[in-house]
Amino acid sequence: MAETNIRLTIDSSSTDDLDRAKLAELHQIVVDQVMRLEINEYVKVTLEYEGSLRSPGAVTKPDEKDSGKAGIRNALSERQRQIAELLCNHYSITRIAADLFVSVNTVKKHIQNMKKALEIDASGADFIYVLKQMMEGGAFMGDKHNPIG
Repeated sequence: MAETNIRLTIDSSSTDDLDRAKLAELHQIVVDQVMRLEINEYVKVTLEYEGSLRSPGAVTKPDEKDSGKAGIRNALSERQRQIAELLCNHYSITRIAADLFVSVNTVKKHIQNMKKALEIDASGADFIYVLKQMMEGGAFMGDKHNPIG
């Protein structure tokens, strides 16, 4: 059977932080549905920003402070921030490696270095949860992060 490519595009334009936050929420809903339907191996969901907008993990409400985000920016390399963003958007290590054209072991090494730089003791889903909280500005550098204990 021949392969069929299908593209779903949602095109939007906004200068309002609140509207961008809503679009990021819509993106998360789509990602959640892809995961729920277990079609994430052959469906790629991306959220692209043009211009001077922030990445989806960094969308804030207009009155939020950026103190937690500054810690992430300063502690991680550009490649580590890319991997962190993909992890928080439910990408597997294998898929991250393929999308970034690096080996799975390279992605794993970046994750190890991220844990050390951010002082995160958790692993697996707990690591991703803590990482996402830090990227959204909910946690601060210098604290030992372990959601279980």
